[in-house]
Amino acid sequence: MRSFLLVLLCSCAAAAPSVRFTTDATMIPPPPPRPSAGCAASVAAVQGDRTLTSGGRTRRFRLVVPESAAKGPAPLVLNLHGLVESAQLQQTYSGMDAQAAARGMVTVYPQGAGNSWNAGSCCGRAQAEGVDDVRFLRELVREIESEACIDRNRVHATGMSNGAMMAYRLACEASEIFAAVAPVDGVEAVPRCTPRRPVPVLSFNGTSDLLVRWESGSFGLGSVKETAATLRRRNRCSAALRVVYQHGDAVCESAVACAAPVIGCRIEGGGHTWPGAQAFPFLGHTSGDLDATATMLDFFLDHGMTAAP
Repeated sequence: MRSFLLVLLCSCAAAAPSVRFTTDATMIPPPPPRPSAGCAASVAAVQGDRTLTSGGRTRRFRLVVPESAAKGPAPLVLNLHGLVESAQLQQTYSGMDAQAAARGMVTVYPQGAGNSWNAGSCCGRAQAEGVDDVRFLRELVREIESEACIDRNRVHATGMSNGAMMAYRLACEASEIFAAVAPVDGVEAVPRCTPRRPVPVLSFNGTSDLLVRWESGSFGLGSVKETAATLRRRNRCSAALRVVYQHGDAVCESAVACAAPVIGCRIEGGGHTWPGAQAFPFLGHTSGDLDATATMLDFFLDHGMTAAP
């Protein structure tokens, strides 16, 4: 199935619009770069398929350092695949390499144990075996920062489905590392979340997703609406919401007066899909009215690490 999808993904979908949001945080001067140890390295970081040992396991990942990011300090984005999928498929499906290169950003595609992530109450072998994926991803960031010239104030995470849930967990348990997250088709799946600082969140979900439900939870998970309400409470937002983007089936709403931005983009009638990506009908409707990849990368550029207020 994964090989079949990769072949199909070689055909390009029509370009979808991207949007750059204005939030209270974008009105504040961005934090200065915080160069990693890799900025002094004499040898370029090794790209492509690699491994590292974490928690006694050999873990795999794919690293992409475009020429535009080579001089750094460059932002770093972790892009996490969905359940039963692979780093390679997520790299192709999200179409992030070219978009990141245009912005001078480094991307890394980690591989989950058993093609899964322990995001708390979900999912697969990683959750069943209690794999410490937070530790792995912390160590992965440290490894990349030691070899490539990374801006430690601009390390971010995104992911699809189970990978999105893992990105939410990183915002809870590694908020001192990850400046902002942008989950796609996920919900928060940890019983308790106590981040060291408010974390900016940009989320994407379809209202007709049969796996990650908009209104009511399923598979032991909460609903998208429940996660959104939790994020707004945690980031101390007011009750007000304002529409910051509306085009076709895509609507993005921003919570007002937050300690850190909380923006939720919903795809009316959208399925378990990545907005702006290649459409696969068996996954449900894919929006052509919002480019999630470009939109989240710009969000990351606008939201670097800040101290807790």
